[in-house]
Amino acid sequence: MREEHWYYSFWLIVIGSWVLGIAYGKWCDESGGLLSEIGRAISVPSPSRMEVWQPILYFPLTTIAAFALSQLFFGAGAAAFLFMRGVYESSLITSMETIISSWKLTSVTSLEIWTVFFIMLVLAVNLPLCLWAAQLGTQRAIRMLYRLRGKPTKPAAGSELTSRLILIVTLSLIAGLIASFAIANT
Repeated sequence: MREEHWYYSFWLIVIGSWVLGIAYGKWCDESGGLLSEIGRAISVPSPSRMEVWQPILYFPLTTIAAFALSQLFFGAGAAAFLFMRGVYESSLITSMETIISSWKLTSVTSLEIWTVFFIMLVLAVNLPLCLWAAQLGTQRAIRMLYRLRGKPTKPAAGSELTSRLILIVTLSLIAGLIASFAIANT
């Protein structure tokens, strides 16, 4: 397969495995289980389990973990670990659904609003950054496989991945600061 086609297939693998994990966690494994516990390794815990300063660490470290773990087994690690992250995050989505469905016009508390805001930060900011990092990790793993097989690769590709990873970690750090503010207000 040509290198341009790999780019899109990596996105399909990364996003598809996370969506399958969400579906599995929602309908097949509601109790949590082993897959959910492993998925917690590359996800951000619920806000009730965190101190004020912890999102500053969790948000960037989850993106680095997604990048590193996605390189295992020449890219197959991305599918496995993002599937498990999806299984874990199905419980976050369920808790957010429960909070929002219990809202009434007169009974919305600030704790619930900040909790939903935190979960939305995880799903709308941290998750896409982790998916991007995992996609970059699979790209790097396939390039390594090409090098091991003696096939030529573009020399600038390695520095391009590094600069994108630095951007991802920086954006994750900013999101972690915002999430710390959300936890401070809960």
